[in-house]
Amino acid sequence: MTTPLAPSVESPLTTSAVERAIAFGIDITLLVENLRLTPTERVRRGQAMLDSVIALQAEIKVWRFRQAQSA
Repeated sequence: MTTPLAPSVESPLTTSAVERAIAFGIDITLLVENLRLTPTERVRRGQAMLDSVIALQAEIKVWRFRQAQSA
């Protein structure tokens, strides 16, 4: 026979994953902000970020080429 939990201790079954994350100290503001967007808006933001990364990689490649030429 198991003893019931003390009233001050919450069972993981009675709290949501979000509540447990907040209690653990995880900042969920970005998650909440992204969930307010439509799926299309989220895809557009993700694509914009990917485009930025690709452009940055191209710039780094050019910079490295120029550095190698001047050495």
